[in-house]
Amino acid sequence: MMLSLQLAWRQFRQGHFNRLQRFLRIAAVSGVALGCLVLVLVLSVMNGFQKVLTERFLSLVPQVELIAMDGELKRPQSLATLAKSDPQVEAVAPFRTINALAVSGAHLNALVLRGISLKKEKAVSGLSQFISPAMTKAFEAKSNSLILGQALAKKLGAKVGDSVSILVAPPGSGGLSTPRRHQLTLVGVLNIGGQLDYSLAYMPLSTANQWNDNQQPQGLRLKIRDVFAADTVARTVGFQAHEALYMDNWTRTQGHLYQDIQMVRVIIYLVVGLIMLVASFNIISLLMVTVREEAPQIAMLRSIGCRQKTISAIFLWRGGFLGGVGVLIGIGLGLLLAWTLPDILSGWQHLTGKTVLPGDIYFTDTIPTQIKVGDVLITAALALAIALVATLYPAFKAGRLQPARVLSGM
Repeated sequence: MMLSLQLAWRQFRQGHFNRLQRFLRIAAVSGVALGCLVLVLVLSVMNGFQKVLTERFLSLVPQVELIAMDGELKRPQSLATLAKSDPQVEAVAPFRTINALAVSGAHLNALVLRGISLKKEKAVSGLSQFISPAMTKAFEAKSNSLILGQALAKKLGAKVGDSVSILVAPPGSGGLSTPRRHQLTLVGVLNIGGQLDYSLAYMPLSTANQWNDNQQPQGLRLKIRDVFAADTVARTVGFQAHEALYMDNWTRTQGHLYQDIQMVRVIIYLVVGLIMLVASFNIISLLMVTVREEAPQIAMLRSIGCRQKTISAIFLWRGGFLGGVGVLIGIGLGLLLAWTLPDILSGWQHLTGKTVLPGDIYFTDTIPTQIKVGDVLITAALALAIALVATLYPAFKAGRLQPARVLSGM
């Protein structure tokens, strides 16, 4: 084993190659490197999207909602106690949603107002990451306070302290009566990034209930430990309730985002696998040419006592070296690009003024990356495995060469 390793390393490092061999060597190493680079980079981007989805987007989007079918919960406290008895539920918060038109100066925009109890809402969402203590104090101090996403506030042309007119349909009118006009004061603007900046609109729950002529909230929002168990938790709690409820969860409204990320991950594995297979053909071609060109040297080694296994092992090591060099180059460049990609795109956006991901379309307006050691190791193992498999046939052919035939010129 050591003899074959030493000979393979010497030939790999000091070997003299013709033009065809040099071309095939560069093509083989480049193919493996390209595959590793693409896989590391794209998996890092997919990991970044998944992190933003789970830690930011899903922290603000309701994970589970139990909504009264008639618009008002009959026994919200009893339902909250029932929900908290589920081991998956961490916190519960009441809410009410109101479809409205917001008017600020000459700007008009449709929005969905969400009436919340801010203290309880912070327990079920990641709102505390984006709302300042001053904003919290201002929101709780007024019954007509309003918090908007940054992009939504910009579309309305509203600034903190401005009064925003809200037009809502009277309760039970079916939207056919003259709308009621209410005034809310903008006390804070949230900068989250992505679609949420265009849709978030919070107001006090007590005021939202008064607008709808109700005393109780419309529903309860649940925070759960495992976000992927949302559908199960919604059904478990909802079926045990003693009133008619709509059971909603994030997998129904936003689940396609997670599925799209996973689908892209699988597609990337397939595409990069094909790139590496093409590179493996270059390795096979290079080693087959090498076997033919170095047949006399192989025959001499066999004639002085080298076994077939030793000759085969030499070519296996050489294929492994080709794959190893490609892996090191590809993973090194892939990690470098994955590490610097957000800064590169941010600088490009700053210089050109063009947005890579429009926030009104995507759930994030930046391209995040997250490097995982496991993905890097899997990429390296996959590339090396393909490179070693590609060397099996050339190594077998080299080991089967007959010294007498080669040296006699037959």
